[in-house]
Amino acid sequence: MVMATQTSRTRTQSTRRRTSGSAANRRAEAPSAPVQINTEDIAQLEAGRMLVVSQLDEALGAELAGVTTMRAHAAMTPEGPYRKLLERHLSETRAQADRLRTRLDELGATRSPVAVGYAAASTVVGQALALTKGPIDVLRGRAGEEKLLKNAKDEITTEAQEIATYDAIEATARAVGDIKTAELAVAIRGQEEAQLAKLREALVPLANATVRSLAAGDKSYDVSTTGAAQAALGLRDEVAEEVEELGDEVKGQARKAQRTTQRTTRRTTQRAAAKARA
Repeated sequence: MVMATQTSRTRTQSTRRRTSGSAANRRAEAPSAPVQINTEDIAQLEAGRMLVVSQLDEALGAELAGVTTMRAHAAMTPEGPYRKLLERHLSETRAQADRLRTRLDELGATRSPVAVGYAAASTVVGQALALTKGPIDVLRGRAGEEKLLKNAKDEITTEAQEIATYDAIEATARAVGDIKTAELAVAIRGQEEAQLAKLREALVPLANATVRSLAAGDKSYDVSTTGAAQAALGLRDEVAEEVEELGDEVKGQARKAQRTTQRTTRRTTQRAAAKARA
């Protein structure tokens, strides 16, 4: 019975790899879509450039928020394959954000001081909201194992969203004749697809651990020992420092998100302390 289960699992993982590889090959072999604008028309070229810049900005904001979420999730995860997977992709995501910034600079994505401030605020707000979710993730679920399973499901959803984002960036860039941005989108999307496949494989052991914990009483770890609350406090302080660097026009919005983060983190810490005393 055990051998049959292992064989079935091996076949499933092999099928996933073949499916992912086939999809990548189909994209590589597919003919490039024709440019959709008149590249000799300066106005159309500029409009196309701004469309690409807008989508790159969106992707950058998502990657930066993802860094905050992954740090919170890694903090509540014990040592092991799943934590290594998160930490590896955390480094990868930071590198992706750097590549997106570089491409935005190459495209001359200069904006007015107010616009730059608003973009900075949006990024900080996104990070603050992601940080607000971190302490909530610590509390959800009936056992530590179930918390990790829920986190992995969220991460899979995030990866799927990011893949769609880079699909759109590639298509948009090719439609306006921006091959360099299209190739960047393909490269980053490949990393997201690889992470998605690995997260899906991680679901099986996480689900098994949840069943053993909740159905058989065989708990594998206590989330209160992973330092999640302390990590959340450290992330909160970093967001506070970034808020101080913003202009007056956008501090109000960023501070509102910061206060929400502080309240959530404080409640989480209090509940963890109450649980420890019980």
